[in-house]
Amino acid sequence: MYSLLKTSYERAPLFLKKMVCCIPYRFIAGGGYRRTVRLCEKLDHMSRDEVLFHQQTRLQELLEFVVEEVPFYRHLRGAVERFNPFDALREFPLLNKNMIQQHADVLVPDSLDRIPHHRGTTGGSTGNQLIILEDESVYAKEKGYIHSQWTRVGYSPGCRKATFRGVPFRRITDACFWQENPIHNEVQFSPFHMSEENLQYYVDELIAYQPEFLHGYPSAIDVLAEYVLRHDLTSALPPLKAALLVSEACSEAQRQRIERAFQTRVHSFYGHSERTVLGGECEKSRCYHAFPTYGVLEILNENGEACDVGESGEIVGTGFLKRAMPLIRYRTDDVAMREPYACACGRCWDRFSHVLGRWTLEGVIVGKSGTRISAAALNVHGDAFANVVRYQYCQSKRGELEIRVIPNARFQECDRESIRIAHEQKLWGEVRVSVVSVRHIPLTPSGKQRRVVSVCHADPLPHMQPPDRSVGRGAPPTTEVPWAQEVRG
Repeated sequence: MYSLLKTSYERAPLFLKKMVCCIPYRFIAGGGYRRTVRLCEKLDHMSRDEVLFHQQTRLQELLEFVVEEVPFYRHLRGAVERFNPFDALREFPLLNKNMIQQHADVLVPDSLDRIPHHRGTTGGSTGNQLIILEDESVYAKEKGYIHSQWTRVGYSPGCRKATFRGVPFRRITDACFWQENPIHNEVQFSPFHMSEENLQYYVDELIAYQPEFLHGYPSAIDVLAEYVLRHDLTSALPPLKAALLVSEACSEAQRQRIERAFQTRVHSFYGHSERTVLGGECEKSRCYHAFPTYGVLEILNENGEACDVGESGEIVGTGFLKRAMPLIRYRTDDVAMREPYACACGRCWDRFSHVLGRWTLEGVIVGKSGTRISAAALNVHGDAFANVVRYQYCQSKRGELEIRVIPNARFQECDRESIRIAHEQKLWGEVRVSVVSVRHIPLTPSGKQRRVVSVCHADPLPHMQPPDRSVGRGAPPTTEVPWAQEVRG
């Protein structure tokens, strides 16, 4: 049902979308969303023992389900019966993408036909897209978690947002690089057209729309922030409560530039399409607080042992939201530092920081006009890569992109064309795409794959060049905003 409703909404004309969105979002989103929001309100005030009790209860239910219903885990029934849930979890094998692809048929429950679900895909941030099954209820619940963490900076459904993400755009003109999305009361700005000659249009629309929040990729919002600082436009912008950053790691330089340009605080969160761990910054720190009823967070060293506070290791997640394809101890390929659970905000959840990994293997594609396009904006969810083992973006010339794919035995020319069309439709003429079959894609010395390999460089960012005193612009202002040191509560 979710898949059908989502598709119907996306295809509906704008006037019909606006009519539907006269209904308050909490009713559109459904009971799963409302229950999640209420639960999150309670979690904010629970003691550590109460948090662990709720997490243990959910973990017990999940483990009992998988050893009964999922063939891949059936041999672990004894461990689940003998041990408490957290000890039993450590008896389960670590799971990675390749294992899911190889054993997909035994990782789904016997009762799959009785679980409303749809097929989804990961964004393929490491060039290895994963097909996963998702419960129909997952999206509404996850949106409840995300909205709950955004309340920490004053957000509520219906607040006006300006969004910079790689969503499909129906129409782009020479002076209009955005579209309305009524269900979230937002204007979606294209991250594919942020060239120097277009950025003033973005600023003008931002001023006209008067959003309360920015939302999107750090790389895209940072491009606009640099333009705003260089042209001294901060005072003309609407007051903002926060910049809600997603899908990429935010560097310290990007954070400071965005906060200076828009005179607001950056609020970042961590999550992934596999939906095993979700965490967000709080009112008092930049550490990520992992929602305890979303899943179990483990941070493991190279020997598979739990990291102590202050140590870094791989993020491993066990998600609670799905039954159609439960992921137990899923290796994310992301690295983070374990933080103490106690926080000045009062929450007693597991915390982590300094995330590295899939996000840092992202890169930038340069359009023919010089616009910088985040690799996160190129994510293609769907069947385009269904017959591809692994892929990589390669660029040697501005405005041209070669997608190298390792095909499987079912790969045909129509797959090649589907990949090309899917990307060119997103890129709106900024980049010409070709798809080339290869036998091998080299890995980094650490065994990971770079998603983007490029010897093509955009023009240096103006803030990296000497200030142009002749036109009175100079360097970006250095005025510090209060929340750069102390996060607003």
